[in-house]
Amino acid sequence: MKRAFVLSGGGSLGAMQIGALRLLLERDIKPQIVVGCSVGALNGSFLATGCSLTQLQRAEEVWQRVTTDIVYPGAKMQAAWRFLTGQDSLYDNRRFYEFLQESGCTPALTFGDLRGARFYVTATHLRTGNLHVFGDDPHDRVLDALMASTALTPLHPPWEIFGEHYVDGGTVTPLPLRVAIERGADEIYALHLHRPNAEPTSKRLRGVTEHINQAVSTMLRLQADHDLYLAETARRVRLHYLPLWTDDPIEPIDFSHARTLIEQGYAKAAALLEHGANATLVNGHQPIWHWWRGRGLLGGSQENRNPVSSA
Repeated sequence: MKRAFVLSGGGSLGAMQIGALRLLLERDIKPQIVVGCSVGALNGSFLATGCSLTQLQRAEEVWQRVTTDIVYPGAKMQAAWRFLTGQDSLYDNRRFYEFLQESGCTPALTFGDLRGARFYVTATHLRTGNLHVFGDDPHDRVLDALMASTALTPLHPPWEIFGEHYVDGGTVTPLPLRVAIERGADEIYALHLHRPNAEPTSKRLRGVTEHINQAVSTMLRLQADHDLYLAETARRVRLHYLPLWTDDPIEPIDFSHARTLIEQGYAKAAALLEHGANATLVNGHQPIWHWWRGRGLLGGSQENRNPVSSA
């Protein structure tokens, strides 16, 4: 059996995936393939180096060193100035690029150098709008792939590789299950930073920012739903669905709660797997509409969904 872990995007809430991954490895559930989008790609890079608790300890240390100012440097006035002067983004991502190097991901590191799980990173090719998968070519550079996958516009500028520009992989799908399926996975653990069946916001949306956020969140939620549908209908694939969310009022751009989120991710995964791995299994023989409605993913319950994050 070829097992894959698929890690969604979700901004700072991605720390929850580290806790969930620790729980999986402690139970000797290890992947041969890791597919990551955005922050999920950053987390997946540790498993690509080695599927061990030691690597996850390194990941926890990195998470506790990262700050909001590293990812989104500068004050709001600086962001406003960049907007008014026609810059490509509200924030510069050079400091984040340096941080990844300080954390051990050198510019020379290629996917062919990795000795852990087979690793794939998704990004969006800006010119065509197509999903691009790094890792099929062993000469692809890991650092470039991570920068491309996390280039969430308009916060970060597109990342240039050999004259082509790429942005966050979540622009096409924040949960790239299709990538794992296309590369031969027949068992998938999907770590989705998403709150199923969440009630829609009751407050009135005000201002351009809130309206854009709602529209983009809706678009990305539906894209994730599409990949979940593809995985569920691929009868040969055993899909374990692990939604991860927090009840704390933590924004996806707030990186000051890593320890809390890691612990919550571990506890959430433990609760989901309390009755064994089959407790998270989406039964391929179950009628499609039963499973989707049960998680609020299709049908009349769509209006009740609200993702944790889209980054």
